[in-house]
Amino acid sequence: MGNLKRNPKRSKEETYNNKEEPLPPKKYAYHKSRTSIWMVLIFLAISGILIIAIFITFTPRETETIEKYDLVLLNYSIWAEENHDYNPVIQMYNATLNISSRYDENVENGLILGFYNELLGKSVGYGRTFNISATVDLDKDRIDDITNKDALGYGFLEDGLLYNKTIIINYKILAIQKANATII
Repeated sequence: MGNLKRNPKRSKEETYNNKEEPLPPKKYAYHKSRTSIWMVLIFLAISGILIIAIFITFTPRETETIEKYDLVLLNYSIWAEENHDYNPVIQMYNATLNISSRYDENVENGLILGFYNELLGKSVGYGRTFNISATVDLDKDRIDDITNKDALGYGFLEDGLLYNKTIIINYKILAIQKANATII
């Protein structure tokens, strides 16, 4: 039985030799597109980077704050209240101060208690102007001899022009070197 020819008018299907088995029907395989997988991975990567960037941007940074015995570089001016429109009694630029109170043991040239308390806990860039009331502390016991409150100002006789005067202090912190920091 050789080649069988089909009649195109009668049959649109293939004709088979009776001895031959018909071919199995064609299976259509579904192949997932790999581009959609890559798009999802790229989207997740970009989202992760954005989340990390936002987290870093809005997380407050650890800033160093002033503690006792730190070295601080600052600009400050001190006026007696009655002559605050004129030249300051003390004016220092780029002054390096050891943050300690004049009442601390074994400390010479410590800060008055009001300025010392003001600087503790502040960070670089902070600055302001504030007043400290007149103080008298002749026995040097940290207590104002008149008001029985903390002696915050210049209350020692050897304080000269600022003794027992209400003072105005303006300052700005420029840098902090921690007392426990090691210099390499």
